[in-house]
Amino acid sequence: MERIGQKIRELREDHQLSVDDLASQLGIAKSVVWGYESGKKQVSVSHLQLLADYFKVTVDYILERNQPTNQLDLIQFADLNSVNLVVDDHPLSEEEIADVTSYLQVKRRLKEDGMLQEKQAAK
Repeated sequence: MERIGQKIRELREDHQLSVDDLASQLGIAKSVVWGYESGKKQVSVSHLQLLADYFKVTVDYILERNQPTNQLDLIQFADLNSVNLVVDDHPLSEEEIADVTSYLQVKRRLKEDGMLQEKQAAK
């Protein structure tokens, strides 16, 4: 329970909210928020969902449950219909994905070249 409380406190502080502000936003008593953050009170399922929705995170994030990740190769990715990549609430087009991929490749090459030059200069 303490780790969940710490996660709730981190989220609240990251959003620059006081305990009073968060309690008011969620429609719960501030003593409940204090209880959760101190680990003295177990977070109810309904409040866990309220917190996740409010902070726009998953319940698993608050519970610190690891989610399996999927690797997505943007260069060899053929079926864009199965994934919806979004930036600023706008889906990315195939052209934008290609631009992002190219940008990242160039940036990585420049970084690698800079590191090589730093190593050679140090010798």
